[in-house]
Amino acid sequence: MPANSLYSGPLYAGSETVKMPRRATRKAAEVAIPGEPESVTEHHPEDDFVTSLKNELVRTHAASGLKTGEDFTHRAEINKRLLQDLWEVHNQFEEISVHLTIDPSQTLFATFVEYPTKWTFRESFDFGGVKTIELADRDAGWVGFTLRFWYYKTPEGANHLRGIFEWCEGESYHRYSGWMRMMSQAVLYDAAEESASIRDLHRILKDVVVQWYGAHLERTPEKFTEHLKEKYPKGASYAKESYR
Repeated sequence: MPANSLYSGPLYAGSETVKMPRRATRKAAEVAIPGEPESVTEHHPEDDFVTSLKNELVRTHAASGLKTGEDFTHRAEINKRLLQDLWEVHNQFEEISVHLTIDPSQTLFATFVEYPTKWTFRESFDFGGVKTIELADRDAGWVGFTLRFWYYKTPEGANHLRGIFEWCEGESYHRYSGWMRMMSQAVLYDAAEESASIRDLHRILKDVVVQWYGAHLERTPEKFTEHLKEKYPKGASYAKESYR
């Protein structure tokens, strides 16, 4: 083979293979020069976006809290009294073997010395943070009958407390959704949270609970719902999935 050939493959000399060195095709790796400082990006505090953003958000949150912070002291007192009253209603119904459930659960807001009558409020429970309180009937034939109170905001941003009694008017079968319960409501109470009155709530509770209790004794839920329809404004009606 000519001396000036660029062939860099193996050459055969007898039975041995002789490899010729390839011509270097890559640049040698750059080697850092001892003593030469590495490139460092100069740091400016004003360029630290994350830190500055967090600081701004903290200031914004603090300023917003000063303007929009709400005092839930009155709500906490209303809720404590409602929970106390509804738990007593629960106990009275249990004496005639009618099972009701309360939400939030009694295990959250109460510490019992002797269940279910001797108890105290849990100091660690956030009564002002409760937005919905309800007492639901679990007796056979009464599923869906529920006494409920909850807080909501009006379109103007005012806090209101509303109380309703809800019941099932019956069931119907729908081709695509299956069996559905037809729910109706009577509006028992609706007032601005700041003016919510325990006295007014007690007056309404007494009327509703006596009728509810009596209907259980007579086994006539229809009599109770007729009373609700006659005495209180009609609330929402809607269909609810029935679990059969």
